[in-house]
Amino acid sequence: MLDLIRPDWPAPANVPAFTTTRKGGVSQGPWSSLNLGENCGDNPDHVTQNRKLLRTLLPGEPNWLKQVHGKWVVRGGEEPSPAADAIVSNK
Repeated sequence: MLDLIRPDWPAPANVPAFTTTRKGGVSQGPWSSLNLGENCGDNPDHVTQNRKLLRTLLPGEPNWLKQVHGKWVVRGGEEPSPAADAIVSNK
């Protein structure tokens, strides 16, 4: 079971939101347990399994990022797996 943080805000019921924590995934060692990043040295099969766990809670396939720890923001759907720190969408 994934450990989620759900905001307590006055948003419409059709605007769900949550933040994942590192708990509830299958990664081991320094990446334990819910590592979702492909570019950090974790076992790729573990990352795939973690992403599948998260995907069960989402209405569609997310746009995964190659996080760069900078200031780059991209628009969702423009390219697959962009190098950025955040992604925005109006969908």
